[in-house]
Amino acid sequence: MAAALELPLVLALPARARVAPFTDGCRAAALDFVNRVAWRPNKEAIAAWLRGPYRAHVFAPARASGVRLQAAPVVAGALERLLVVARGEAILAMEQARDDGPSFGFGALASGLVYRCQDSTGAQGWIPVAYPRMRLADRVASLVAADYLLRPDDYEGLLFRCPACDAWSFDAGARARGTCGAHATSDVRALRPDEAERMSA
Repeated sequence: MAAALELPLVLALPARARVAPFTDGCRAAALDFVNRVAWRPNKEAIAAWLRGPYRAHVFAPARASGVRLQAAPVVAGALERLLVVARGEAILAMEQARDDGPSFGFGALASGLVYRCQDSTGAQGWIPVAYPRMRLADRVASLVAADYLLRPDDYEGLLFRCPACDAWSFDAGARARGTCGAHATSDVRALRPDEAERMSA
């Protein structure tokens, strides 16, 4: 797919954009989807995410530039199922980046999810690519890939899932504590499987 588009090897970021802050934005957009947007089956929320944080951090090839990211009519329950699946696959992408980074990175490059980019200072990084009718999960995975390829060590050393609220973050302190900042001083904890079974019985 990527070869057929005949894109340049390195894409230029906008004049004032810098690779590091741009990549911060890719990470923030991916985490925003996993921690907030995907929890709510809300057309307005997902449309706002697509038009805002997502669109600001992707490159759309010329033939895809006319694609409009907006809310559309959906069958009842379909959006919720879509978000559950997309969130699950986005989390799997982050876990693969953490546990088998080289394989994840190679897969993202081979699938054309990202392209090399460069800012006006000469710093190089990666930019997610948006294609027409691209799966939502792949859109999020492209953000993860752009972040991972620039800062792979963060995935191995900082990526953390809070067992109390299922929030994902890059936080060494949270990993050391075993909970995110919101639960650092609370009595909230994750239930063990046997406890969950007793409560649901």
